[in-house]
Amino acid sequence: MSKRTGWEELKASKPLSEAGRAAYDDEARITAFRELVFRLRTEAKLTQAELAQRMGTTQSAIARMEGGGTRPTLDTLEKLAAAVGRELVVGVGERLSENPTIAKLVRDGHAVVSSRS
Repeated sequence: MSKRTGWEELKASKPLSEAGRAAYDDEARITAFRELVFRLRTEAKLTQAELAQRMGTTQSAIARMEGGGTRPTLDTLEKLAAAVGRELVVGVGERLSENPTIAKLVRDGHAVVSSRS
């Protein structure tokens, strides 16, 4: 019987190309946005239709956001933050891997939108 190749071993044997890494990073950003929309909506105790009304869009547009079918724009993020009573915070800084404080914020889901004070 032949030995099965594990996922980590397979990934190590075939590193991603530059284009592959870019596509992987793009999908990771879409996933983070999808999770952010869902988390903020449920924390605000809103239905998709209620969030859509507050953002001036349709329920199906919110469903696409939560399903990963759209890429976030600054305008969308601003409307989302306002619709759930939050403030959009945008920053430029060190790479996440080089700044453990920012990386922890991202892991905890707090780097894109923060509570108004």
